[in-house]
Amino acid sequence: MPEVHQVILEAVQPHLGQRAQVVLEEGLKRLGKTRRELTPEDGEALLKGPFFRELQARLRPEEARRVVEEALRRLRNPEGLKALEEGLKRFQLYLDWPEVARLRALYSRLRQGEDPALLAEGLRLLEALEEKLEEALLRQARDLAHLEETLERVRHLGGAKVRRLESLVATIRQAHGEGTLAQGEVERARALALELRKLLESSAVRAPTLPEIVFQTEEAEPEVYVTVEDASELEGELVVDLEALPEEAAERIQALVVEEEKRRFQDLLARYAPLLERSTVSPLLAEVQALLEAGTPVGEKLKTLEEAFKEAEANLKAERRARLIQLEEALRRLPLPQEAKAPLEAALRLAEETLREGGFPDLLPLEESLKALEEEAGRLREEKEALLRELAAKGEAFRPLLEELGATPEEHLGEALPALRARYAELLRKEGEEAALKAKLGEAEGTLRALEEEARALGLGEAWEALMAGVAQGHLPDLEGFRKRLAEARAERRQRALEELARLEALAERFRGFGGEAVRKAIAEEKAKPLPDPTPIARALGALKRKLEARRSELTTRLAAFLRGHARVQDLKSETTHRLKPLAEFLEAAWERLGRLGPQGILEVERALEEAERLLKEAEREKEAAQAVLKEIGSADLEALFGALAEAGEDPLKPLHLPGVEALGFLEEGPLPLPRPPLESFQKALDLLDAAAKWDRKAAVVLLGPKALVLARKEGKTLAALLERSALSAFLQELGLLA
Repeated sequence: MPEVHQVILEAVQPHLGQRAQVVLEEGLKRLGKTRRELTPEDGEALLKGPFFRELQARLRPEEARRVVEEALRRLRNPEGLKALEEGLKRFQLYLDWPEVARLRALYSRLRQGEDPALLAEGLRLLEALEEKLEEALLRQARDLAHLEETLERVRHLGGAKVRRLESLVATIRQAHGEGTLAQGEVERARALALELRKLLESSAVRAPTLPEIVFQTEEAEPEVYVTVEDASELEGELVVDLEALPEEAAERIQALVVEEEKRRFQDLLARYAPLLERSTVSPLLAEVQALLEAGTPVGEKLKTLEEAFKEAEANLKAERRARLIQLEEALRRLPLPQEAKAPLEAALRLAEETLREGGFPDLLPLEESLKALEEEAGRLREEKEALLRELAAKGEAFRPLLEELGATPEEHLGEALPALRARYAELLRKEGEEAALKAKLGEAEGTLRALEEEARALGLGEAWEALMAGVAQGHLPDLEGFRKRLAEARAERRQRALEELARLEALAERFRGFGGEAVRKAIAEEKAKPLPDPTPIARALGALKRKLEARRSELTTRLAAFLRGHARVQDLKSETTHRLKPLAEFLEAAWERLGRLGPQGILEVERALEEAERLLKEAEREKEAAQAVLKEIGSADLEALFGALAEAGEDPLKPLHLPGVEALGFLEEGPLPLPRPPLESFQKALDLLDAAAKWDRKAAVVLLGPKALVLARKEGKTLAALLERSALSAFLQELGLLA
């Protein structure tokens, strides 16, 4: 395949000659690259910038455009349409994404014929969609880790809801492994997981962790347990009365609710990003955000916000549909040749199709194109009226010309006026009106000098010089034709600038929260200028890209340090490590995707890593404290106890007294179907804790997966029992420890 600079030179040298080499070298200096280092993107920038201006000076605007577009077509992937088709297949599941809607519309249009600009837009959309999918899969990885951790906590509850959660998690895990989003399943699973966590927290059931000890003291009421049988019957929607719960349990449930609402809020922000500044949304958005940041549940306000977003989306589509109808009608009424209106008609049809597919077409370039055509029609009309007045003031010799001009339809003025003006100048000579001709030439020279600066700025300097030379030789110039070329070049320059700004705006949107807001504001200001300049915007986005890569590099280092630290504490069983586990799994998945993530993905990883680093510090402190306790009471005895209990749990004894009780006896005397020495060591450790904390302990419960170990005082002795967890409430009631 030819290199980029070769493609450019082959396209432009037939028109620019040796000047093409000079322009290329100037472009290379500005880019700071050699010829071999040029990328297709660099080549596109050079073709649309300096080369296009040079071509405009030598060719008509439409001819210059054709040369550039042909070179662009050769630069781009020749399999571009096939790439769009494959991309559509990959993203066909995500019909609610506006980018997918636009991609479908572009693909449909490109199947009807080649259009390098639209193909380039489609390929850029594919790139943006790939980034968006990577970020969505990253969020799904975090959801999956959270759901698996929740399932581990609530599995012992049993029942239809736990089984449903298991099924949903399995479905999500399979979809994630295939690189597919399971959005509906994630939402249902998150709602179900929150409901089960509420049940778990409100009923004081504990997750199966080792070691977790529940103490009953004289100062506090015993905790209430809900058995597996009770939990499995709770199949309706769970409503928890927070006021009826202990303050600590109520705070835990509220924290769970706020955490889930924050996640749903972030999903809404990502889904409805183009609508965040709509007046019907922004006040409620700010209110919900403030409440969540304060840790206050928002309840129905989140649903109200989602409804407001949906209404704003429908209103925006209706507004754009109405504006498209207005643009189509205005274009239809313009008295211009059909070939002049055809490009805008095609662009309007593409915008309509984008809207039908569910996207949001950018109407500003279309409005600018219509404005340029309206100005052209107005300019031709004014020129006709001025020439009619001049001819009417002349004699009979000018009457045929007057009548011909008056009968010329407005849509044909662009073609007819140059010829009519030339005939008018010739008639002036024939009729001996040299003074009038000289006056017209002087007037034309003054007009041309007033246009010189703009002509050179738009790349039409040589054309201007040719007209001035004609005036010096006594030829009346085609001023209106030259003004038309200036208007076309100006409109072309503005149109291309707006297209580039639209591309940069889409990129800036991806940097929302990363500095993209300031760039988007600068883009809006630039669009309002008569001749926008995308260069400073491109530089600002380049700076954001460099900032992104620096943050990515920093994240790589921090992630490596965190994963090493987590490996040191993951054998610790505590609430902190339970909360840390899904974050660690998410960050490990993020580590693998880090190089493919865009700004939003990087921000997501940063937020998770900050939380994980905080929890890691807590876990490290807990491990240090646990090691100190083990050193004090003898780790060998404690490990022997847990090992023996595990063996007893694997080979349960026959129940002796109550259903579900597998082993029962006193530590001090009599038969005990449990290993006595480790239990005695553990009892001594508990006595030391009692003395240190000044507790008057009546019982201790150790939860071991589906089993429970109870050490309780009865008849002046220590009773030891191993039982099914489902029998725990009945057993404690039988001992008189629960009312």
